[in-house]
Amino acid sequence: MACVGCELKEQVSQLDVDALVQEQLSFEVDLAREEIRDLRLSICVQCEHLNQHTCGKCGCFVRFRASLDKKSCPDKKW
Repeated sequence: MACVGCELKEQVSQLDVDALVQEQLSFEVDLAREEIRDLRLSICVQCEHLNQHTCGKCGCFVRFRASLDKKSCPDKKW
């Protein structure tokens, strides 16, 4: 995937994304329940703004945003 913010052509593997997301989630205290996160991700998978691992609307890693209890979809889908 290309970096959304700076448009670099860096390729990031799913394993690298998983590691980055897990590292950031380790600092968070308000995580969504697993079933909520999974429901959100199932919506993201269907979304036209999904760009591999990231949201085309806000640039976040969708797995990270979907895992946070107080976050919402920037396109108001969840």
